[in-house]
Amino acid sequence: MIQLMRKFVFLILAAILLLSAVSFSAGESSSRWFCMFCASENSGPSCMVCGKIRGVWVCASCGVENLTDTCRSCGMSRESSLKSQAEDSNLLVAYPAARTLADEGYAEGIMALGRYYAFGLMLPRDTAMALSCYQMAGTMGYAPAWTALAREYDRGVIVSRNYDKAMEYYRKAADLNDPVALWSLGTFYEEGFPVRKDPEKALEYYRQAADLGYADSWMSIAYCYDQGIGVEPDPGLAMEYYEKAASLGSHLACDYLGYRYMTGDRVPADPARGIEYYRKAAELGNSRSMFALGYAYEHGEGVEADPAEAARWYEQAALAGREDALEALEALTQE
Repeated sequence: MIQLMRKFVFLILAAILLLSAVSFSAGESSSRWFCMFCASENSGPSCMVCGKIRGVWVCASCGVENLTDTCRSCGMSRESSLKSQAEDSNLLVAYPAARTLADEGYAEGIMALGRYYAFGLMLPRDTAMALSCYQMAGTMGYAPAWTALAREYDRGVIVSRNYDKAMEYYRKAADLNDPVALWSLGTFYEEGFPVRKDPEKALEYYRQAADLGYADSWMSIAYCYDQGIGVEPDPGLAMEYYEKAASLGSHLACDYLGYRYMTGDRVPADPARGIEYYRKAAELGNSRSMFALGYAYEHGEGVEADPAEAARWYEQAALAGREDALEALEALTQE
């Protein structure tokens, strides 16, 4: 009973925090609004910063401006458009939609605001508010919010690392069939921390996430069959699952297959195919594959030597954070 009361009090406090910071009340929302172009807060008929009239939104699909709830050009709904924009990897682009969704009480928007509070971008950095946003969106039944909260406690960047809390929130998300949470629980049981090692249970979680279409879970399943983790080793089936993970967009699987085909590691060497996988992984953001492509073009492995192309891939890898790529680029340009 005491635990239930504490949870109830916490939710009330979280609601008060969000009401004061985001102002969800009906009375306020009728007189103030957030511009979908510059995210500034307004109370008049048009934005005092950019001049756009109240209620106008830009379709995330076709770019047409609208005032009604359905795009007059492609038929996309306003809600779908806002949610699509709020997921944009460019947080500055996503912010106006995230702020509007949060103001209108959507869990996706409330969770998104948590990210801005966590990063201190567009909003003052406020760890307590970030966690409260994730918690509130989670209690609304939005599984990714529980996963976001779990990851904060798992990584220990904006809050002290706490694996017990991470497990608790991953389980909440997993109960709502969030594939990332299911996969994360699988990694815990595979590694044996912070729970007792249980390879069979790890594989069970990986399968659940894979059934929901999570590409990296297919990669994990492949690795289990490759190494005999929780199952008898089966190299043929492992390769089948690596290929499946790659086809679903796992940059890790694409990079690994690129390495295998380039080196002939347990498969017949096929440099052309290796380059193909490296390229796909690089396009998906894998910095190791970017570096590998730079090396291949520099030394003519699987492709004709092309210093300009090598420099281009080394540069991309360096921009993605690889210090060795920056060194390789400097050495290449000094030749």
